[in-house]
Amino acid sequence: MEIVVVGGGKLGQKIIQDLDKEGHQLTLIDKDRDVLNHLVDEIDIKGVQGIGTDIKVQIDAGVKQAKVFITATPDDEANVLSAMMAEKLGADYTIVRARNPEFTDNENFIKREFGINLIINQDREAANDIMHVIDFPQAAYVEPFYHNRVQLKKVRVHENSTMDGMPIAEIRSRLQDLVIAVIERGDQSIIPTGDTQIKANDQINLFAQRKTFNKFCQLAGHKAHLRYKSALVIGGSRVNHYLIPALHARGIRTRIIEKNEKRAQSLADRFPMAEVIVGDGTDQSFLREQRIFNFDLLLTLTNSDEVNIMTSLFGHKEGVYKTITKVNRPGLTALLDSSHLDVILSPRISISDAVIRGVRSIMKERGAYLENYARLGNEQTEALEFRLADDGPICGVPIKDLPLKDNIVIGIIIRDGEALFPSGDDILQAGDHVLIINNQANVFEIKDILEKKVK
Repeated sequence: MEIVVVGGGKLGQKIIQDLDKEGHQLTLIDKDRDVLNHLVDEIDIKGVQGIGTDIKVQIDAGVKQAKVFITATPDDEANVLSAMMAEKLGADYTIVRARNPEFTDNENFIKREFGINLIINQDREAANDIMHVIDFPQAAYVEPFYHNRVQLKKVRVHENSTMDGMPIAEIRSRLQDLVIAVIERGDQSIIPTGDTQIKANDQINLFAQRKTFNKFCQLAGHKAHLRYKSALVIGGSRVNHYLIPALHARGIRTRIIEKNEKRAQSLADRFPMAEVIVGDGTDQSFLREQRIFNFDLLLTLTNSDEVNIMTSLFGHKEGVYKTITKVNRPGLTALLDSSHLDVILSPRISISDAVIRGVRSIMKERGAYLENYARLGNEQTEALEFRLADDGPICGVPIKDLPLKDNIVIGIIIRDGEALFPSGDDILQAGDHVLIINNQANVFEIKDILEKKVK
């Protein structure tokens, strides 16, 4: 598929790298010749120097023939304008990165009137990710599916817990409404069998009903029936526009620490329900003065990955129950003991996932439609939600008779709004939503989960 991307910054580079792995033909528009040369040398793409709002530049980049046009510059207005121009020139599908709340608050109008298909706001995405893990206190990560009625949750196994050393088969005998999809162990992503033993510090990705999930968490060494009452937020970033109202809707008392006095005043005016303190959130003495140890949650949301990591590690040491750390370069955490970082969020990966989901959703396929997509852990494993059509290649056959590739798991089936935990005897039907876990098997279409065609 021919795709044109405007903006070769850090986000644009991430999008290009990920779309290149998907096998697309890519053209990058950027005004910086050095950026273009670097990416053209690193990846097999075409580069056009210029700005996205220049019609001649768009024509030179092949926008008239492009299937998808993506704008990822820091300038929201330029992103929207260039996408409007691309749509008029003939691009089939336009994706806009926009961080200004005025754009996302009027998203439906802009999409309808300006011919834009998808608007992605990384601050809103980050706030949603944060609230998902707050709603499930024992989880280190939550990925919602089927309109957030089903969630894939990640749980760390504590040392000396009941689950340490327990085989999967024994867990399933205790907890029936449960699918353990992937085990993350260090740099490995493991698709488990019944004989696979759980180890301390494993990260378990699973589907489960809430009651079953709570029982699983207790076996993994977590406290039951947690509820957060207070949150300390380091950094007055734009994420707060979406985050603070959501926290207060859940009755969570919030204190924000922001170094810039003008920005702090703006936050105080906008969110009178929150306590805003002017101060240095990296100063450990200052954080102790703020009684960091009394807060249930610590959210580090500054623009510095290093600051966020070190502040969260300090919060963990001081006794904060759960730390949520924004890190755009997840590779940094590989150098640290990540067991002391409860939740690590990477908005850049979330945005790239949203782009991939949008691109894959327009790749017309016989048999199924992609509804959702997300990468897990170290990006080796994917979770995909397909809606099956009448002529689906996996419909009408018991799951045990499907020639599934290695490292593929059918995690859960949603039929008529009800979540089903599948057994080998279950038969997939047209209209089902099926959640697939794929560990390095290159699943782009539903037929890709099969070793061969089903007779």
